[in-house]
Amino acid sequence: MGAGDFQFGVKKESSFGTPVTVDRFFEYSGDVMPVRPIPGRTEGTPLRVGSRARRASRVVPYTDHCEGTVELDVMSKGFGFWLEHMLPSVATTGAGPYTHTATEGTSSSALVGKSFTAQFNAPLHPAGTNQPMTFAGGKIPSWTLGCDVDGMLVLSLDLWFASFATGTALATASYPSSMKNFAWSHGVVSVGGSAIDITSFSVEVNQGGQTDRKQIRGNSAPKEPTPGRLEISWSLEADFDSLTQFNRVHDTDVADLSAAIVATFTNGTDIIAVTIPSARFDEFDFSGEEFGLAQSLSGVGEYDGTNSPITIAYTTADATP
Repeated sequence: MGAGDFQFGVKKESSFGTPVTVDRFFEYSGDVMPVRPIPGRTEGTPLRVGSRARRASRVVPYTDHCEGTVELDVMSKGFGFWLEHMLPSVATTGAGPYTHTATEGTSSSALVGKSFTAQFNAPLHPAGTNQPMTFAGGKIPSWTLGCDVDGMLVLSLDLWFASFATGTALATASYPSSMKNFAWSHGVVSVGGSAIDITSFSVEVNQGGQTDRKQIRGNSAPKEPTPGRLEISWSLEADFDSLTQFNRVHDTDVADLSAAIVATFTNGTDIIAVTIPSARFDEFDFSGEEFGLAQSLSGVGEYDGTNSPITIAYTTADATP
């Protein structure tokens, strides 16, 4: 292998923070080494004669956690791995192709006990020698799914890990065959049941988790993060071709502030659909060039009392997520 041999592999853990050998691999974009260990320092500041500076021996070092952001093109195979870490309840239907549908579920505790190990290769420079970086206790505090004109459908994952290791052997990478991208030309977005032409769409989900769960318990290892209030935000840009969306933002009747947003990307028999049943329209702005006025819209996703506030349905040849 050489200096350009970067790889990213993952595997679901049986027990939070207990590393396993990764066996599912993803192409990724952006920073070639996206996750960093965050060091911790517990310091004392006693006063004593000899110097005004703090004594070097009055510190206890530890690893606080590891964090970073990785970007993935959403592909026709493999994406299902992330679903249960993004939304805790996943149901599978069909018999080839299969549809894996992820929803909020009935309890936030469904995310507890779900973690993964990740491994990146960070080749040493300039020798090109492999240097695996392995992270355990993986969680996804927040994620963004979006697409722009002339772009691919991209998943951005904010990653959090409890620990890291540099001595774990590098796993041998392999990738699903015949994968296909979902691109802007495969997408259709509807608002309130009517398709609209857009130039950009994005949805962001924050798990509201408590990731700083340090406790006095004989070691400095962080406890498993727990989820909190789910926060969903969305945005889209389109031609300013009518007052329909403008009026949603400025309507004084609360019932008219919200509409369902559905973004569907179809490539042959492979489909990914994101549904926000109750998307509230909170902001409107004019954008665009001199001869092409456009509108920028954004808001939040809320619970309508019946449906999951956000759903991702992934139709693929993969039998299991």
